Formats: sequence, structure tokens, C-alpha cells
Amino acid sequence: MRLTWIAAAIIVASSTAQANTELEQQLSICAIKADKLDRLVCYDDLAATVQLTNQNDATVATAVTKSVTTTNAPIVKPSQAAASIAVSVPVATAQVPDESFGLQKKVAEDEIEKLYFNVADVDKDPYGALIITLANGQVWKQSQSDRYKVNKGQKIYIKKGALSSFLLGSDDRNSTTRVKRIK
Repeated sequence: MRLTWIAAAIIVASSTAQANTELEQQLSICAIKADKLDRLVCYDDLAATVQLTNQNDATVATAVTKSVTTTNAPIVKPSQAAASIAVSVPVATAQVPDESFGLQKKVAEDEIEKLYFNVADVDKDPYGALIITLANGQVWKQSQSDRYKVNKGQKIYIKKGALSSFLLGSDDRNSTTRVKRIK
């Protein structure tokens, strides 16, 4: 009987080591992928496989412990029994019913690069930031502290910047300044 338990312990140790090396190989395959989305999908599939394996291990472990305790044999830890049995249990991969589920469709939208305006009035606030009134009635305020010169009647453009900010510039200059709309 002892020889059987020693053999079972050796099988458990070897199957656990084998499972760890397989997992490391799959992780290294995922890490090599250059495309971010492909890498994320690879990691998600691997996580789903590991989670499914852990669920199978838990159900097998409870079944093994019930059968072991009812036969008056020495009690084996559920993790050892599950690991030795989990080798023979086929692992199913998580299947997504529709391959396009959760993917955002890229829609070709007409995004505006720049909007051109004529300056109706230029003022400064007490701190020296420009307050620019456009010909269409919009009022924009400079949000940077750098110097930027804008004249009344000048043609300027406003375009989107990073993090929902806006940039004011003109075609005859190679510099811009950050602005925010007041009215």
C-alpha cells in the first residue's frame, strides 16, 4: 500500500512540474506576440484555460476525497489527488459563440482636423492670458502662460489636442497655444 502512495506522490510531483512548464511555455508564446490585441487575446485564452482547469481540479478533488474517505484508505490531500487525476482530464478551451462579440467596429467618421475663424476681438485677463472673441461669437481663453500674439481680424484655426484640449494657431506661424472655450 505504501508503494502505491509513493508512486502516486511521484506522479503528482511530475504532473505538477509538467503543468508548470507547459504554462510557462504558453506564457512565453503570448509574451512574444508584437500586436497588443493579439497578445491580450492570447493571455485571456490562457487565463480561461487555467480557470477551467482549476474548476475541474476542484470538482475532481471533492470526488476523490469522498471516494478515498469512504474506502478507509489513508487520506490524501485534495490538491495532490486532483493534480494526479487532472492530467487525464481533458481541458476544454473557452469558446466564444460569436467571434466578433465585444469588438468595436471602426466607423469612418468625418473628423474635423481644424476649424478656421476670424478674430473679432482680443483682450487679456488680469494674469496676462489672451481672451479671444471670434467672428461667430465664441470666446476662447488661453490656458498656457506662454506669450502668443493674436491680432484683431487675423485668420486663426482651432484644432483638437491631446486629452480633450484644444490648440489655437495660424497657418503663417509654426507655433500653437492651448485654449479653452468660455462661451
